[in-house]
Amino acid sequence: MNTKLVAAEPYRLFFPMALLTGVVGVMLWPLFYWQMLDYSPLQAHTRLMIQGFVGGCVIGFLGTAMPKMLTAPSLKLWQVMTLVAGYIGYCAAHSSGLQPLGDGVFAATLSFMLVCFGMRVKVRKSAVGPQMVLAVMGMVSGILGAAWWAFCMPSEHFQVSIFSQRLLYQAFILLPILGVGSFFFPMVLGVKKEEIKGTQAWRRKAGESFVVGALIILTYWVEVYAQQRVMAWTRFLICFIWLTKESGWLRRTGTKGVMVHSLRAGIVCLLGGMIAVAVLEQHRVALEHTLYIGGFGLITMIVATRVIYGHSGQGAKFQRWVKPLVACVALLMLAMATRVSADFMPAIRNIHHTYAAICWVVVSAIWALAVFPFIHRCPPAVKAKPAAPVKSVLDMDFRKK
Repeated sequence: MNTKLVAAEPYRLFFPMALLTGVVGVMLWPLFYWQMLDYSPLQAHTRLMIQGFVGGCVIGFLGTAMPKMLTAPSLKLWQVMTLVAGYIGYCAAHSSGLQPLGDGVFAATLSFMLVCFGMRVKVRKSAVGPQMVLAVMGMVSGILGAAWWAFCMPSEHFQVSIFSQRLLYQAFILLPILGVGSFFFPMVLGVKKEEIKGTQAWRRKAGESFVVGALIILTYWVEVYAQQRVMAWTRFLICFIWLTKESGWLRRTGTKGVMVHSLRAGIVCLLGGMIAVAVLEQHRVALEHTLYIGGFGLITMIVATRVIYGHSGQGAKFQRWVKPLVACVALLMLAMATRVSADFMPAIRNIHHTYAAICWVVVSAIWALAVFPFIHRCPPAVKAKPAAPVKSVLDMDFRKK
């Protein structure tokens, strides 16, 4: 693969690595149940799915999109390779059960990425969408949450540790989804949006985005001490209002195909997971997998598919019912249902965990076979039409017709 292409569009490296990391992350549980793993995979599984699978897609997507939105130089090859080294480093650490080391490297990797973006803000030729403030807040949340678990003493500060865990497990993903979704989801759904024009309008929307992100982070802090159910409902209302207003996911459009309906299903799971936690608080861990698998997982897959198709000249597939993708969505919903129901049936809990992991692996294999053949391609060059020859005055016919 062309090195300049990799530097300009790092998703071409990070999406396959993220998919592979996700497979490793889910397979830790079956390996543990089959007595092939000598440590509990609870922390490793969570870290590999959040930092590895979703985090890898976030790095690849933002590393590709942010310079383009700023009309600034793309990342240098050495910068992309530094991100790749950091990604491999923290995934390897988590796979080995070295959680503090993995969290520290993860925080350092995201910090380096923010520095790369900051360097390009200084030389930008255009302003990034103001909703991307949420994406930056999500990255900062991930850095702070991981840094706390890497360098502090979580056992001595229980409330702060739970809060930092929420920042890492949820805010790190939820806030970028809300930010990126403000301009990306309408593209998928076929919803027309008005452009934000003028510095004053940009600042107003950026301020609104910051308030939304700050309120969501505040709900995580308050629920550590009390009012978990109230905060879950509050978070749901904030996300529902923002997504409805910014993405128009409830509007009827003429857009068809698996990606449109899958995105709406992902948003329903995202919001439904928040409601489920608010209603059945005692089964929080199980019900939050509605948010993680059906929400974060499905939306990540749809966004990644749209990026790969869009950068490889496969625009015709946007509104088609691509059968492999339909199978992926169906199996992902099955994996979600199997994992959520596991904690409600303790007698067969381990079996359900294994079934959910197998479904995820099958989804990953089908998706890779269907989408990855296009990951190294570029859009076909558009041939410019030759300009019509301009006649000189001597060639013109002045006779009346």
